[in-house]
Amino acid sequence: MPETTMHELCKGFGALLSRSKNPSFPEEAARLNDRGNLPLHAACSFQATADVVEALLRAYPGGASQPNSAGNLPIHQAAMWQATTDTMELLLGKYPEGATVRNQYGSLPLHMAASNQASPEVVRLLINAYPDALHLQNDDGMTPLDLALADESASEAVVAMLEGRPPPPELTRRQKAEKLEERAKALERKLYSLRDGGTRRDVDLKLALSAVRRLADRVPHALFSAGMDPNELEIAFSDAIQTATQTNREEDAELILLDAVKKRHKKPMRDARGMEIEPTTVESSYGGQSQAGPRDRVEDLLSSIVGLEHVKSQVRGLRRTAEISDLRESLMPMNRHNSQRGYISLLPAGLAEDSGRPVCSHAVFTGNPGTGKTAVARLLAKVFHELGLLRKPKFLEVERMDLVAREKDMTILKTREVLDEARGGVLFIDEAFTLGMASKRNRIDTGNDAIMELVRNIDAAKAAKDDTFPLIILAGFPLEVNAFLAFQPELRKRFPTTFEFPDYTCNQLARIFLDLATAKGFEFDTSINEDVVSALLQQETTSIWRGERNGRVSEMLLAGVRSEVRRRMRKAQLDGQDDFDPQLIVKSDIENVMRTDFK
Repeated sequence: MPETTMHELCKGFGALLSRSKNPSFPEEAARLNDRGNLPLHAACSFQATADVVEALLRAYPGGASQPNSAGNLPIHQAAMWQATTDTMELLLGKYPEGATVRNQYGSLPLHMAASNQASPEVVRLLINAYPDALHLQNDDGMTPLDLALADESASEAVVAMLEGRPPPPELTRRQKAEKLEERAKALERKLYSLRDGGTRRDVDLKLALSAVRRLADRVPHALFSAGMDPNELEIAFSDAIQTATQTNREEDAELILLDAVKKRHKKPMRDARGMEIEPTTVESSYGGQSQAGPRDRVEDLLSSIVGLEHVKSQVRGLRRTAEISDLRESLMPMNRHNSQRGYISLLPAGLAEDSGRPVCSHAVFTGNPGTGKTAVARLLAKVFHELGLLRKPKFLEVERMDLVAREKDMTILKTREVLDEARGGVLFIDEAFTLGMASKRNRIDTGNDAIMELVRNIDAAKAAKDDTFPLIILAGFPLEVNAFLAFQPELRKRFPTTFEFPDYTCNQLARIFLDLATAKGFEFDTSINEDVVSALLQQETTSIWRGERNGRVSEMLLAGVRSEVRRRMRKAQLDGQDDFDPQLIVKSDIENVMRTDFK
């Protein structure tokens, strides 16, 4: 029987129960597919009946404790895909410790159940199996209660249990019917409004996209003069039409145009507490005051990076070289073959030498977790596109499993497909050092075949002067990446540039936290500023603890502060306070999170 057939049978249930009588069933129940899933994982993901789950557990008892490639046990899959109470009882009965196991994102089965509309009975089983899970956070700093509240469709009974209070009394059949009828009427009204407005908006979007394309082809300067970038408009309209096709959610063409104009204008300047301040003014040639010059898209993008001045300097150097090359190109005569030599002598010394347009070098990013390697690479795709060094602002993130297969030929094919998909943009290979690590299930390492295919394609693109070949960035932890490249000299030669991402300082973490909170619409009490948050981080955490998390510290702090604000809001509601501001963060919120969660 082919390896994947058992996994497919788990979606049909009845056929699998018939198959369970065969002598080969125990062996098939222990097989993994290409994502590391057992048939038991597949059964839990497709809401199989308790009979199917019991048959798989009987055939392979160890399956209940075996994680897939994402670190999910079958109990995680069951919690995520709304499995029945009987299924959950079987899994907990076979492996009770499963309720305490985290996946690679730090989520317990209770986190999965709370964020995926699991039944109150399933949530109660998981709480009884591991009560401490109620107060534990995942890697995003979210507790099960936070996830349930973020999912607006979570039932009142589930929220009550996660808050540690008894669930409300069960509704009568009449009350349930009334609630369902009210919801059905609301959905009906929404469907009518979508039907009436959808067709007109779809036509408007397509007409607007057609008009933008005509303008961009004939008079592109007219769009720039109106404060719009034709490339951004093309992407915005195309995305809106695609979204409307996939989700039946229409957007107004006029709103998209207005949004594009707003994005091209300078954003208001804010201080460290997120308060709006007046922009710096300079003396104009007319003797009056004028605001700073036009918005610089590249500098706007670079200013969003906290720290990492060496990265910014490298980008600015490339920009100056590109601008000099463009200036030289614009000053040269059209018929340069006849008069080039004489004309060059008239150019300034800095422009006389033709150094060619700069090319982005493939790079290596090394740094501890959370130092911003992925975020900076994503931003560089936009920056290099703005500078004309990349064809597209595209960013593609991959890892070992996206490049490597079990056989050499399939590995080469997968690597080529990834390079083609990233063509014109940035290809970011996370944890690149794993390409040099053999698979646990396959003694023959095909990771080296992916490496050699990358090298071959880099050399071929350089020889053919292919400007659509993606900029490749290898990323990972410093020790692992350096050791990996030391054993891969051919690969090392193709990546001349290495950027080290140091751990964030307390001041930088404080600045990131304030920026994140401001972006979420929060405001700060007057006692909070960057220095105050930095001092609290210095006082309540160690450098080792911060170095293991870096930027995630700021995300954890924001998640914890949001929980503190919600807690204060619930208390204010019980006390009858009407003037509570749910968007205001006070100093005690930050202090409480650091003293209770940052240990």
